[in-house]
Amino acid sequence: MSHALIAIAVFTVTLASSLFLVHWTISAARQLRVMHEPGELRVHKTPVPRLAGPAIMLAFLLGIAVSYAFDISRFAVETERLLLLMAGSVFVAVTIFYDDIIGIAPKPKLLLQIVAALIVVLPRLRGERHGIVIEQFNIPFGDVVTLPLAVAIAFTIFWIVGMMNTLNWIDGLDGLAGTVTLVACVVLFIHTFFWPREDPQFTISILPIALGAAVIGFLRYNWHPAKIIMGDSGAMFLGFALAIISIIGGAKIAAALLALGLPIIDVAWVILIRMVRRKAPGERDMQHLHHRLLELGWSQPRIVLTIGGVSLGFGLLAVLLPSRELKLIAIGVAGLIVLATVVALALRTPENSEPGRQE
Repeated sequence: MSHALIAIAVFTVTLASSLFLVHWTISAARQLRVMHEPGELRVHKTPVPRLAGPAIMLAFLLGIAVSYAFDISRFAVETERLLLLMAGSVFVAVTIFYDDIIGIAPKPKLLLQIVAALIVVLPRLRGERHGIVIEQFNIPFGDVVTLPLAVAIAFTIFWIVGMMNTLNWIDGLDGLAGTVTLVACVVLFIHTFFWPREDPQFTISILPIALGAAVIGFLRYNWHPAKIIMGDSGAMFLGFALAIISIIGGAKIAAALLALGLPIIDVAWVILIRMVRRKAPGERDMQHLHHRLLELGWSQPRIVLTIGGVSLGFGLLAVLLPSRELKLIAIGVAGLIVLATVVALALRTPENSEPGRQE
């Protein structure tokens, strides 16, 4: 079977699974009364089920499993790395699912995120090849830089935990976190499917296919007005999965940075503002870019499509630009544009930052 047909098969099975699981979860959440209640610092005005995280995760894992039904070549330690990805995904979805239902304090939640990162990183510390660590990266106008193992592990943990929180913190409007994730999946798929360095790269392209299909099934019920939201378990799982996919099988960090540049800079700006005001970095407020645009009268679908469109445009630069030097320049220019936009909106819209629960 051709690679294209295999990709279509994985996409179809994952999408169907996601649609079924998310639809079932809506009914289950209502019966269990696990709802996202309205509040002063929340956009939703009516209760919404908030248990979609495990459903998205299960659909994604099923897509990976289905890919093994086909006779395709894989690189030497791919299966072991995928098992680490699956184990970490289950850990994130299950532990943060507890937070969605019962609640976990910010510091223990951060510790759980670090543990999730350690699941995929620690095998490398033991000398096993399949540990997922960012050990090398290219520098502009220079050679490949190899990091000492301790530095590489620390940097990888920071990358994974940072991505988990970025997706979680931008999950403030119907469809926003899902759309941003879908854009990143499209960029990573194009990067690995159409421009592979070697044939086994095709199997890596299956990962964004499966994750994107799982997200599309969720967006069917999450688009405004949402029938269900993913909760912290879903947002952190998506951040975890994207972080690992951008590393595994050859780093695509630049592609992920460009595709997610707008959300990353928005989160960094909000953290800076909170620290200047002597607030906890995870304290909930209405300072994010999507909140600012909402205050200006934009509709939720318009905000989501705008942020998604900008992210897609930046992400495609990572695919189309021919050299790493140009990609670095693009990252810098895109970052300045986004930062200028965020600052301009912060100055234009009134402050609305009452203390609230931790994000």
